Amino acid sequence: MCGIVGVTAWASVHPLSPTHPIHAGLAAIRHRGPDAALADQLGGAVFGTARLAMVDKPTSSQPMRDPSDRYLLSFNGEIYNFRELREELAPRYAFRTTGDTEVLLAALITWGSGALPRLKGQFALALWDARENELLLARDRFGIVPLHWTTDSGAVHFASEVKALKALGLHPELSLPDVIDAGVLWGTHPGRSVFDGVEQVPPGGFVRISDVTVERGRYWAFRYAEDRDSGSIDQHAEKLRALLACAVERRLPVYGDLAVLLSGGLDSSAVLALLRQAQPSSRIASYSIQFTQAALNEESFQAVAAAAFDTDHLSILCGDLSVARTLIEAVEHAEQPLSRTAPASSIALAATIEAQGTRAVLSGEGADELFCGYDLFKVAAIRDAWSRNPDGDEYAQLLSQVMAHQKGMGRAVERAFYEQGIDRRSDPLFSHLNRWGASFRITQYLLPDLRRGLSTDSVLAGVRDRLPYEYAGWSAVEQAQYLEVTYFLASALLAGQCDRPYMAHSIEARYPFLDEDVADFALTLPEASKLNGLQEKAVLKRAVGHDVPAAIRDRVKQPYTAPEGDVFRTQPGRELLDRYTSRETLEAAGLFDPKRVAWLRNKLDSGATSFHDDLALLWIVSTQALADSYGVADPKE
Repeated sequence: MCGIVGVTAWASVHPLSPTHPIHAGLAAIRHRGPDAALADQLGGAVFGTARLAMVDKPTSSQPMRDPSDRYLLSFNGEIYNFRELREELAPRYAFRTTGDTEVLLAALITWGSGALPRLKGQFALALWDARENELLLARDRFGIVPLHWTTDSGAVHFASEVKALKALGLHPELSLPDVIDAGVLWGTHPGRSVFDGVEQVPPGGFVRISDVTVERGRYWAFRYAEDRDSGSIDQHAEKLRALLACAVERRLPVYGDLAVLLSGGLDSSAVLALLRQAQPSSRIASYSIQFTQAALNEESFQAVAAAAFDTDHLSILCGDLSVARTLIEAVEHAEQPLSRTAPASSIALAATIEAQGTRAVLSGEGADELFCGYDLFKVAAIRDAWSRNPDGDEYAQLLSQVMAHQKGMGRAVERAFYEQGIDRRSDPLFSHLNRWGASFRITQYLLPDLRRGLSTDSVLAGVRDRLPYEYAGWSAVEQAQYLEVTYFLASALLAGQCDRPYMAHSIEARYPFLDEDVADFALTLPEASKLNGLQEKAVLKRAVGHDVPAAIRDRVKQPYTAPEGDVFRTQPGRELLDRYTSRETLEAAGLFDPKRVAWLRNKLDSGATSFHDDLALLWIVSTQALADSYGVADPKE
């Protein structure tokens, strides 16, 4: 992948020169593309690309013009089906290079935005049409690759990361409503960022901008098929395995080692198994995180998978101390308040992978959302049935089964928590009401004036207002899947925990489960193929059950979780609290109530914090760190 940055203007644009701000923008995202940093100007557009060369190193430099000098392209990511597209385009376009960049350029010239649904890959792109004076920005289906944009003084500025916009001379400031959304929903609304006036191109979306219009559109949306696949689960499994095998092969790097991020769970082990079958004699590296807390540590399963598939395995050990030390670095790269500490562990692993010379890694993200891997989906199914039969005793017993595993991870949840809101099944956010209602507690630490008029419903209204028409016809579990993909997957997982920490060290992560063909197939499956009673990912277990070790196939699902509660009890953690939650710092930012934050810190010192107390501390510290770098927009404006 790469980093891109640019500015377009319809009145006048500064000529490209050695002192042009585009060079500062490129320097700010050098970590995304250390191989080259080039800029070009075409009419009213100046584009820059910091390149991480993964395909056609010698000739596919960017920004790239077409032969007529009408179009200019900067592109971040990979187009995995570029060879097939090239073959289709060859009769109409004379190719000069062998990589995916020129194929993408030719596809956009030939088909316009109609090219976007044809792409299989992870990407963010900017295309300038000098004849029409029109800018096209677009992003992959799930938002794997970031792309921000904003307008200022008659110009449009775009960049992979907000720090590049700041380097261009802009002044992005935190937007309090979006900061609240990020803390409560564990993600921002599609197209939003936590910076005032700075938008993101939404996953599966595009923005077309001219001197008089701004057109926002979608070329793909997460929607279930009206007619579900009527085959048996064995037939579904057979097809899924074939699609996954193709998805893995599509993502093999042209240069460098084959490598996998290995958690020890089913998803990453399945990716590794299919990779080994595709490359039976090649060296494969695997990388893992071990945790000092026994309840979180998956070392034994990682070792089983590494041995079964003969990888050169390397792991790092993370605990409260190491997480505290890398937390602010993770926040600076995530460019959003954190809802979990996992990005701090990811950035530590990324540094280790970079030191090994690895440039691309395959990873298992997306499987839980597409195939119902989280306990959240089981709880949604149980609560949905319970809401229709409130006197049924069996539902409490089923919930106890789910909660038993959570207790084993040190995250005991009272049954009463799940019983709340059983009578609110008509609410479209039924599956997430309890989680988001509990997360809303973090807002009690805002200043009184900022809390005034704020409620759970006022925050959730933003979600309700954006739900698609088809949503009401989906089951409770399917609605939960949609919400997880839209909020958690796009923001907290792919952005905060994956792209940003790994690209901070020039590591490109690739996701076979988010392959277009795999995702489209998942959306045709009946719910029972994904969640069969209380068996999560039923079809996936059937699909790869003979490929992965039985110990991994049959283990209880364990979500990837980094240390939370004791991070701020370490010496570097306390130093973070002293730096970002002192009365002077809090008053300078003007967001949080110093008295309430001091009360929370005293609670931490007493050793009596809850999960949501820890979440609040993380949200406060990460928000304060961002405010320190960017400032805060006036909430009253």
